[in-house]
Amino acid sequence: MATRQNRGFTLVEMMIVVVIIGVLATLAVLGYRQIIQASHVSEATNMVQNIRVAQEAYHSETQQYASVSASIPTTLTGGWYPQNPQYGIVTGWGAACSGCGGTVTWQVLPLHVDGPVLFGYAAIANSGVATAPASLSPYNGGSLTIQAPSTDWYIIGAAADLDDNPSTWTSVYGVSWSNQIFVSNEGL
Repeated sequence: MATRQNRGFTLVEMMIVVVIIGVLATLAVLGYRQIIQASHVSEATNMVQNIRVAQEAYHSETQQYASVSASIPTTLTGGWYPQNPQYGIVTGWGAACSGCGGTVTWQVLPLHVDGPVLFGYAAIANSGVATAPASLSPYNGGSLTIQAPSTDWYIIGAAADLDDNPSTWTSVYGVSWSNQIFVSNEGL
């Protein structure tokens, strides 16, 4: 008598497939989050570069850089434009800013922003501030030491809370004496 073989999957084989699918799904979600994080940080680096170009255009016309903020804020709760950074909230550029300070307003810089921004921005220059700060606080627990030149200079800062944890915010800085962009907490 011929025996018939049953073809099918065992419970162990099915469990292995489910575990593999779970691992792949976890990796996909993490990769997606990193892509989203990188796109948010690229907004800030592009805006810092745009502000840098606008500062140079302003300087070529007036022979000084525009100090549009009272200072580079060291927390998320004061002095950023167009808003103080909050998790998941975007704001249109060109909004009125109470508490931004500065000797002039952001409208003096020839900036063209296409859409709402997630980061808050600040820019100081030697025309409105006596001396450059010796260091910046990119996020709680860290600092960026700077040495500004004695001639004309500016510092541009950007900050955002990208992970809903205000103690680990992402910051981006650019300075007039270097083409380097400084980013902290990029891959939270």
